[in-house]
This record gives sequence, structure tokens and C-alpha cells, in this order.
Amino acid sequence: MKTKRILPFVLAAAMLLSACGGNSAAQSGEGAYTAGTYTGEGQGYGGTVTVTITTDANSILEVTAEGADETPTVGGAALEELAAQVKEAQSAEIDGVAGATLTSNGVKAAAQAAIDAAMGKEAESSEKAAVADGTYTAKAPSYGVMGEMELSVTFADNQITDITTINAGSATQADEDEYSPIYATVEENLYPRIIESQSLAVDAISGATVSSNAAKAIIAEIIDANGGDSSQWYTPVEKSTEEVTLEGYDVIVVGLGSSGMASYLSAAENGATVFGIETAAKIGGNGTNTAGPLGVNPAKQVAANGGENFVDPDELLAAWMEYTDGDAKEELVKLFIDESGETFGWLEDNYDFSFLDSMMAFYDSHGWKLWTMYYDSTMTSKDLAYVNSMEKAKGYNEKNDYMTELTATNLLLDDAGKVIGVQAEYYDGTIYKIYGDSVILATGGYIGNAEMTTEYTGYVWKTKGMTQCDGFAIQEGLKLGGALYNEDVAVEDHIAQLDTIIRSDDYSNDDKSILTSLVLDLNYQMIDSNGDSFDGNYNGLGIAFNAWEAGSNYYVLINEEEYNAIKTEGLISFNQPMFFNQGGTYEEGTPVENLDDIIAMGEEFNTVVVADSLEDLESKLGMTINLEDVHGQTEGKIYCIKGAAYVYSTCGGLDVDTNMNLLKTDGTAIDNVYVVGNDSLGVLNESNKAYVTYGGCAQGWALTSGRLAGANAAAKYAA
Repeated sequence: MKTKRILPFVLAAAMLLSACGGNSAAQSGEGAYTAGTYTGEGQGYGGTVTVTITTDANSILEVTAEGADETPTVGGAALEELAAQVKEAQSAEIDGVAGATLTSNGVKAAAQAAIDAAMGKEAESSEKAAVADGTYTAKAPSYGVMGEMELSVTFADNQITDITTINAGSATQADEDEYSPIYATVEENLYPRIIESQSLAVDAISGATVSSNAAKAIIAEIIDANGGDSSQWYTPVEKSTEEVTLEGYDVIVVGLGSSGMASYLSAAENGATVFGIETAAKIGGNGTNTAGPLGVNPAKQVAANGGENFVDPDELLAAWMEYTDGDAKEELVKLFIDESGETFGWLEDNYDFSFLDSMMAFYDSHGWKLWTMYYDSTMTSKDLAYVNSMEKAKGYNEKNDYMTELTATNLLLDDAGKVIGVQAEYYDGTIYKIYGDSVILATGGYIGNAEMTTEYTGYVWKTKGMTQCDGFAIQEGLKLGGALYNEDVAVEDHIAQLDTIIRSDDYSNDDKSILTSLVLDLNYQMIDSNGDSFDGNYNGLGIAFNAWEAGSNYYVLINEEEYNAIKTEGLISFNQPMFFNQGGTYEEGTPVENLDDIIAMGEEFNTVVVADSLEDLESKLGMTINLEDVHGQTEGKIYCIKGAAYVYSTCGGLDVDTNMNLLKTDGTAIDNVYVVGNDSLGVLNESNKAYVTYGGCAQGWALTSGRLAGANAAAKYAA
């Protein structure tokens, strides 16, 4: 068995260059190019990246790189720099951008294709260079922060015959149970499709994009290291042109996270025929990534604690409205308070859910015990609770069904403009037209849509949750004349970490954890995305719950004296994030003698900036810093560590009434369109403010609004 690992910055050159590629005009003599404009394509992080070059006879004059599907804050942000590197190098042999490995590789491959075209090279033979028979391993940074993903790949007769996981790179040991079901969708779907098609051009698995693309990069590395040319393994995978029509449903549920799952269960148990649509390759969405829901006075939990966790509904309603400055819709808040406890009992009594007996208080001054955690009935996982419950509801009627990897593309309307169904596309290209009387929109908000997050919340955000939530419900609701309600509620933020989490095994978890500790350390000066002083302390609990207030980024500034004190005296405090914790065995008060190396590591990943002065830091960050000094220092180096909020979801959306029907801008309801979960969470909250702090609000609303919408939709057509 041979072992090889992927460098964190640059994939092996063999992946990128043809047999005589990589030559610039300077390498091959004057007149190497035919003057003109040429375009090449490569496989990036999210999809195809395109590089366009303009040449004269001897040199590359202009380079542009585009990739609409690249992550805006990582790969998308790197495209301009990568294009500049190609122009400067006059070649596809460039360094790439740290933290954007897959985008860098795609740009290199695309640039080489464009250069080859400019040099008049004929297309490579369709016959693939032979990969030596054998089983090989390689690894690369993926979603996990405790270790890289490592795969074993077997080749025989120039065919991939087996792909086996050695290490999935789970986020942390504590997160392993949460992450494993997501990674399982890669093992169950991506690997068989690669083997069947013998191509790396298969689509990433929705909901597991990071792991999918890391896996493809690992396989490409193995191909290149063992006699093959991975650029020949991106044969387009033919898409289906089939169209399927499904008719006669009472209720169609779009999205099968918490709110969609609850909608499906409720509609089905009340006699409706139901079809469910889910973009990801698993149901549950971000609901399976969160701790638990809010429930006001659930009967079992109140009884189990002798009534000690009973909360006066009127007091809670008054406090809720006071917190939201009256901006929340009081009738919806009251409905949620009255119904959320019932949801616990409904899920436990009828489905495979088990809630803890104990209720807990969150970080609210009242200390009200309003949320708890849940699992399936065997207390194993949330995912089992969702799957088992959906299967039970599916069995209520032989017509009931649901599909994963099916993405809704638009609502179907009749000639009068009434919603009569949903059109969707399966991962293989098959178009489904599903017709039904009512549609419940449960797509989880818009955190995966950079254009919408920028418009409504001002920024593109780092995420902890799954990002298939692309705002479909809100976009389609607006087309119907629907009204927005507090669409700009602050994002759901419980985590802060480095702007670029360093996932490479080239560095120790100790060193990575020390750098993370510094970006969470309140002992140092912080500034926000506007360069203003920022207090990152949320109710004495640190920065994890209010990092969003700084914008998409915040910055920790350490002056020279403070920096030297860390080297000689150690960290003032060792801070470990609640999630994305990389472990580390550091003990407070231990001198960090290799701090220079740790800072250099951060610089390589563009998450640390070292400046000679505030003015120099302003120049390097491209912003005005509104400080006179850094903790009293006016001269000397400043060590700037870039942090970010990592968010689950957005919390604002469409307006609804107490039936969960979509409200139009004129106040009238669309009686067969319902909006639940994060797509309508703005009705409980306040514009441009963090959602209420009682704990589990988003999850509780998802389950309860879904239960109510499903029952209402079924009742409407029961006759």
C-alpha cells in the first residue's frame, strides 16, 4: 500500500498540466501564442471554474477567473488573486491561495487549458493515461477540524474499483455523531457514482459539498501520483432528459428539515396524501445539527420536575414583546407559546422522538427553563428520529412518498395564478412535476444564498450548518405577491472561530488551538468589520453569541508588548470554542515559545496579518481603523487575528397568519400556501436584532409551525 497526502496549498502538478503543458511563451520561444482570447475550464470547489486569457504572440496580457458556485468568502474571494498569479507567472504553474485549495486547483487546470489553446495544441487523446493497478491512500483537509479526510482507492485495469474511508475527518469527537450521518451520504451516493461513471465530474452531494469535493481532490491526487492524469477523469456525466409527472396529492412539502418533517407528519396523520421534497441527500437539515427546541410547559417535563419549570405564559408573552420592542407579531408569539409544549408530547406519543425530562434555561435574565434536547426513542441520534418518524407517516397512505436529492425549482401555477404544484429536478437531471392542492414551504431560510444574505443582513456568512437553504421559499413567495416580515433578523450565531479554520494535518492541533484561543480572547482589543472598537463579550459568556454584531468578521489586535508576554509568560486564558474545537493540550501560564511559528501559520492561511503600525494595518486590511492606539501602544508591531461568526441559519422571512398561510402585501392570505420554520421566523422576532434568547426558538418554531401547518393543510381538503 502506498500513501501520499495532498499539500494544503498546491495539488500535484500532474493533475494540472498536460504532457508538455506548463510552458509559457518565454519557455518555448517567441511567437509561441496565436494572439487572441482563449477560455479553459476546470473543476473548482463548488463546480466549474472558467479562466479566460488574452495573449499577443509572446505573452499573456490579461487573465480573468470566474466560478459562480465557489464559496464567496473562500474560493470566490480567491479568484481575482489566482488570475493575477497566472498573469504574473505567465503560466499555470502558480502557488494558489491558502485555504482555497480546490478552487486553486480548478483555476490552474482551466488556465492550462486556455494556454494550451493559445499555443495551438490539439486536444488530448480520449484514452486515459494508465493508473498502475493497486490500492493507494491519500488525504486532504475537509469539513473536520481534528484531522484530514483520508481515503483508500483501488485501481484495476485503469478503473476505480473501490473507494473506502479511512478517516472522515469528523469535526470533533463531540461532533462525530452529528457529522457522521452527513458524511454517510457521501459514502452512500458519491463513491458509487464515481465508480459507475469512472468520472470525477459527478456532482457533489447536496448537504455534504465540502466532503464531496475533498474526496474528489484526494482521488485526483492518487491518479496523478500513480501514472495517471486526473484532468482526463472529468468526463461529463450525462444528465437525464426524462420528465415525470406525479398528480393527486393533497399536500406537497418543500424541504424536509425540522419544519418540513413536522409538516409531513402532521398532514399525513390527518388524512392528507403527502409528497415531500428535499434537496440534501438526507432528511433533517439543520434541525439535526442543533441541540434542541423551545417548548413552553410541556406536560411530561413539567410533571417530571414537580412543576418547578412551569413558566407563566402571560409573563413570557410580555417579556417576549418587550424584547422585540413590539416588532414581533403578538398573535403568532402567543400561538407559539400556547402550542410549543404540545409539540413535545405529539412527537413523543406518536413518533420516534424522545425529549429529556429536564428543561434548561438559556442565557436569559429570567432564568426560565424553556428548552431541552431530544433524540430518537433509543436515545441514539436525531437522524434516526427523523427517518423513523417519516417512514411511519409515509405508511399512513400508500400514495405518500418523499424524495431526497430532489431540488424544487419553481412553483407551478394555473392560468389564474393559483399554486397547483411544484416543479423539481432530481440529481440525475430528471424533471419532476408534482401536482397538489396545497404547498408547504419549509426550505430553512436563505443562509446558502450569498446575494440574499448580503441584501437582507449585509454580509456573506461563514456557516456551521448545511447550506442547501438557498431562499427558495422566500423567492417564490415574493413572486406570489407575498410580504416579507423582519427579513433582516440577525443570523443564528452560536459559534466564533478563525476566519479560515486551519484544517491541515501539516500543523499540530496544539498550535491550531492556541491561535483559535487568541481569536476568542477578550483580554485584547477587538474591532468590527467597520474598524470600530468591538466588545465581544455577550453577557459575560464570550464572543460566540454576539460575533454577528461585528459583521462578517471581527479582528483581535495584539500589541508588541502583549505579544512578547505570550511568548515568555503564556496565554492569559486558554479559550476553546463550543464547536469546531481542535483540542490541544496547552496549559495556561505555559510560555508559547513557538508563537512566531503559530503566527506564520495563520499568515499562510490569510487569517493573521502582521503590521508595523495602525496605518500599516489599515492598508493591509483595506479599512479605516477608528482607534488612536492598541491598548496604549502607538508605535510597534500589531498582530491582527481575523475571526468570524459561524452561523446556522437566517431568521427572517415571509409574513404568515395564525394558520401559517402566506400573507400578501395587501394583508390577504394565500389559502393553499403555507410558510414554516426559518422561512417565517421573522414573525417572532425584531428587525436587525438577535432572535429571542430563551433557547431553542428556531428549532421550536420549526417543529410547532410545521405541526400546525400540516394539520391546517390537511383539514382544508379533508372533505
